[in-house]
Amino acid sequence: MKTGIFYIIALGLITFSVPVDAQPGALPQRPNENQSLAEKAINLQVWTGRATAIDFSSVKEQITQIFLADPSRFTYATDTPLETGRATTIFLRRIKPLQFPNLTTASVTNLFVKTKTANGNVRLYTFNLQAGENSPKYSTIDIAAVSGVAEQRRTLEVGSFRRATLSDIERGLVAAVRLGYAPTRDPVVFKVREFLAVARNTSSQSLVEIAQKVNLPLPVLTEIGLLGIEDNIKNPAPKPDLYPMPTSE
Repeated sequence: MKTGIFYIIALGLITFSVPVDAQPGALPQRPNENQSLAEKAINLQVWTGRATAIDFSSVKEQITQIFLADPSRFTYATDTPLETGRATTIFLRRIKPLQFPNLTTASVTNLFVKTKTANGNVRLYTFNLQAGENSPKYSTIDIAAVSGVAEQRRTLEVGSFRRATLSDIERGLVAAVRLGYAPTRDPVVFKVREFLAVARNTSSQSLVEIAQKVNLPLPVLTEIGLLGIEDNIKNPAPKPDLYPMPTSE
């Protein structure tokens, strides 16, 4: 195997420890540090006689599913029926308490909203829904305020003003194999493939968090992402097959 980034990790010379970034939620404010979207539920209030709207239209996300854990005191509607695939806004209202057989109630209940982005990715937003007290503080929650931070978590910083996407990392892995930095069966190749598989199927964690989860050193991932960006500049062609058939060595 040629000397390079894969050789370094193979010798076990790279160790890393990365912080868990703050994950933006749905309100126009940053959640606490070291909390991901899955861990951070946004506090959301609804006042008597008024509605509170959650608007996804600015980020061009369509609402695909809504789940309200305790529907005894709140009700919701969308701007367009969910089955049309075009709903972008939820309207929440308080109602007089109802009694549902075998259903438990809570002063603060969960509201889960699943959406689909323009490129087909799925996102899950979590809210703590409760009755508002005193004067209303807001009436609309605009998701656009934090969308830029959310998108950054799905890229990897590889240099000054340079961020690698999952496609760049995928292409970088292909280039590394093609250039002979590592054979197809190299353990690091399999580790990067594992990272890509997890990243493609989750939206609640940043790329840094996923790299930490699969024990892939961040310096290695950064080099692969940078290699992918450079390969795309030099060879702007369709991406080759990521999983070529194994060859005898």
